[in-house]
Amino acid sequence: MALSTDDIYGKAVGLSADVEDNFLELGRCLRQLQDRDLEMFQKVVNKTNLGRRKAYYLVEVSRAFDPLTVPRARLRKIGWTKLQLIGKSVNQDNLEEMLTLAESTPTKLLEKQLKGEKPLNNAHCVLMYFTPKQYKELEEALLSHGATQSGSKRGIQNKENALIAALRELKAKAA
Repeated sequence: MALSTDDIYGKAVGLSADVEDNFLELGRCLRQLQDRDLEMFQKVVNKTNLGRRKAYYLVEVSRAFDPLTVPRARLRKIGWTKLQLIGKSVNQDNLEEMLTLAESTPTKLLEKQLKGEKPLNNAHCVLMYFTPKQYKELEEALLSHGATQSGSKRGIQNKENALIAALRELKAKAA
């Protein structure tokens, strides 16, 4: 017997408490809600700590991998982030190759490879936290030094080069 929309909603809310362990089943529930009742899908997003972007990513994972024959344990081990990345181009013919790539490649490197970009060797990641005012200043500085504001959900592009350009300009002024 198929679950009612209300039952799927309740199940999705419950599963959202532990996304990392439940992402496959949660993605399936979210996809079913999205297909049946978009308002209920939005209610899950608003009621839980999922966030809109993650909810849509989980639906993408479900749409890409539910029809494929692959052990769910293997998918869980790879994780939803990498599955979302490879899900855009995976099919039954390239499944093994794509899963092996996801298993053997760090997420950021995988993202670059799938875009056809050359990976940076020995790259460093810097995580910083800004107040809203500080972030606005950073954003303005980056945009004035060559970064671009993407209209999509990808945020600011070319920020690394723009930051270096701003720092070099500051250094030249100080000299």
